[in-house]
Amino acid sequence: MKVDVTELKLESQFRCNGSDGYLSWLDNTLQIRQTANDTLKANEYDFRIVDSPTELHNIIREKNKEKNKARLVAGYCWKWISKRSPQLKDIVIDGYKATWNLDTDGQAWLIKPDSVSEVGCIHTCQGLELDYVGVIVGPDLIVRNGNIITQPKERAGTDKSIHGWKSLFREKPDATMARLDRIIKNTYRTLMTRGQKGCYVYFTDKDTEQYFKSCIEISTTSEEKQAVSSRSNVIDFRERIINIVDEEKKYNEYLPVYSLEAAAGNFGEGMAVQENGWIKVDIGKKLNRRMFVAHVVGHSMEPLIPDNSYCVFRAGIQGTRNNKVVLVQHSSIADHETGGKYTVKKYTSRKKFQENDTWEHEEIILHPINNSYKPIIISNPEEGEFNVIAEFIQVL
Repeated sequence: MKVDVTELKLESQFRCNGSDGYLSWLDNTLQIRQTANDTLKANEYDFRIVDSPTELHNIIREKNKEKNKARLVAGYCWKWISKRSPQLKDIVIDGYKATWNLDTDGQAWLIKPDSVSEVGCIHTCQGLELDYVGVIVGPDLIVRNGNIITQPKERAGTDKSIHGWKSLFREKPDATMARLDRIIKNTYRTLMTRGQKGCYVYFTDKDTEQYFKSCIEISTTSEEKQAVSSRSNVIDFRERIINIVDEEKKYNEYLPVYSLEAAAGNFGEGMAVQENGWIKVDIGKKLNRRMFVAHVVGHSMEPLIPDNSYCVFRAGIQGTRNNKVVLVQHSSIADHETGGKYTVKKYTSRKKFQENDTWEHEEIILHPINNSYKPIIISNPEEGEFNVIAEFIQVL
């Protein structure tokens, strides 16, 4: 009997409210596979990053009141000690404490009302769907210099999915690391796709949090908050700039105001530059001497930075520059909006690694947020040609 077999490729699944864009963005952001979705569009899917595990768990408890279809899950980075000692807490992050889901419940923890106080892992939520999922991303997945780094040593010893990896690593290091890399990345892909209506995430590593934040488009609500008249913005802040400030108020209540060129000279080349005055700043965080205010013109960074905005910057960038909005100085290319060699753009780069474990930039790309503008691409930048001056903090 002859049988005709047709092979089909599953192009899409109805996960995450049917948002193929979110799934592709997640694959790209976790660096599982490269897609064209490098930014999660506003309102495409309810994805949020929260500041603490306590806040995350509180959100999930509130969402669970609707249909008992919200749960908290985490990467397997904490040992399951409550299995033998129920009085102990498994997951401890600063002041937050919680236990893994009960061994007796198995996958039924998902539907037991009281289990919303517990935390599930990859082994108890595969193939299951929720309305809302909260995810704690542990130290087994971090971002450094724009690259996802997986750390199997940060996984709990009770995680059987990577059991015996150290001995395998000694025999076949490359193949073992490739396998572990896939396991850890796919763990978080699975956890972050359990929610049909929304996914809320807490990152234990702040550089990783910043990386994910940089890959999210600003929501409409945030745009509306910043959508003030650019002309009235300039007049208002010019009137607030003063020339004389008490010394004890400098960098405590007031920050210096520079032009982009002056800021680049002062912080990039160590030159003594006279500020244009001082402005009182309240940004909800402590000020310091690496901070300053600069006037940014042009539409290429809208809606994040409206034309004619006064913005707070911080010199001396900590951690990775990748996907951060930065003030840069480049000697060979002029920004047609500012007319000078200084610009504010979202920074990404590609590196070329040498045999002696050193590297150099192969390409630096300065991305506008406004899609009407083209990125500035600097290939094989020479030393001294390009300088990252400061990181954008927020619009005043």
